[in-house]
Amino acid sequence: MNEIHCHTCGGLVSDPATVSHRLASAAIVPALPQSTRCQCTPPIVFGPPSGYMSWPGLPGMTKAAP
Repeated sequence: MNEIHCHTCGGLVSDPATVSHRLASAAIVPALPQSTRCQCTPPIVFGPPSGYMSWPGLPGMTKAAP
Protein backbone atom coordinates (compact mmCIF):
# COMPACT_ATOMS: atom_id res chain seq x y z
CA MET A 1 0.00 0.00 0.00
CA ASN A 2 1.23 3.48 -0.82
CA GLU A 3 1.75 6.01 1.93
CA ILE A 4 -0.36 9.17 1.86
CA HIS A 5 1.25 12.37 3.12
CA CYS A 6 -0.65 15.55 3.99
CA HIS A 7 0.34 18.39 1.68
CA THR A 8 -0.11 20.93 4.50
CA CYS A 9 2.24 19.43 7.12
CA GLY A 10 3.92 16.53 5.27
CA GLY A 11 2.87 13.99 7.93
CA LEU A 12 1.61 10.47 7.29
CA VAL A 13 -2.17 10.18 6.99
CA SER A 14 -3.44 7.24 9.07
CA ASP A 15 -7.01 7.16 7.67
CA PRO A 16 -7.30 7.88 3.91
CA ALA A 17 -11.09 8.32 4.29
CA THR A 18 -10.49 11.60 6.16
CA VAL A 19 -8.41 13.24 3.39
CA SER A 20 -9.77 16.40 1.77
CA HIS A 21 -8.77 16.52 -1.92
CA ARG A 22 -8.35 20.03 -3.32
CA LEU A 23 -7.26 21.76 -6.52
CA ALA A 24 -3.72 23.06 -6.39
CA SER A 25 -2.57 26.42 -7.65
CA ALA A 26 0.89 27.51 -8.73
CA ALA A 27 1.22 29.49 -5.47
CA ILE A 28 0.87 26.38 -3.28
CA VAL A 29 3.95 24.31 -2.46
CA PRO A 30 3.19 20.97 -0.76
CA ALA A 31 5.16 20.22 2.42
CA LEU A 32 7.97 17.67 2.21
CA PRO A 33 6.94 14.15 3.31
CA GLN A 34 7.85 13.28 6.91
CA SER A 35 7.73 10.11 8.98
CA THR A 36 5.58 11.75 11.70
CA ARG A 37 1.79 11.38 11.77
CA CYS A 38 -0.39 14.16 10.34
CA GLN A 39 -2.28 16.14 13.00
CA CYS A 40 -4.27 18.30 10.53
CA THR A 41 -8.08 18.20 10.57
CA PRO A 42 -8.72 17.31 7.78
CA PRO A 43 -5.49 16.22 6.07
CA ILE A 44 -5.21 17.94 2.66
CA VAL A 45 -3.97 16.39 -0.58
CA PHE A 46 -3.87 18.41 -3.80
CA GLY A 47 -5.24 16.47 -6.77
CA PRO A 48 -7.94 13.89 -7.46
CA PRO A 49 -8.56 10.95 -5.14
CA SER A 50 -6.60 7.77 -5.80
CA GLY A 51 -8.07 5.73 -8.64
CA TYR A 52 -9.70 8.64 -10.46
CA MET A 53 -8.47 9.40 -13.96
CA SER A 54 -10.19 12.79 -14.10
CA TRP A 55 -11.86 15.27 -11.80
CA PRO A 56 -14.32 18.05 -12.73
CA GLY A 57 -12.45 21.34 -12.84
CA LEU A 58 -9.01 19.70 -13.10
CA PRO A 59 -7.24 20.69 -16.33
CA GLY A 60 -6.89 17.73 -18.68
CA MET A 61 -3.75 16.61 -20.42
CA THR A 62 -3.96 17.38 -24.13
CA LYS A 63 -1.68 16.35 -26.96
CA ALA A 64 -0.08 19.03 -29.08
CA ALA A 65 -1.18 19.05 -32.71
CA PRO A 66 1.45 17.60 -35.12
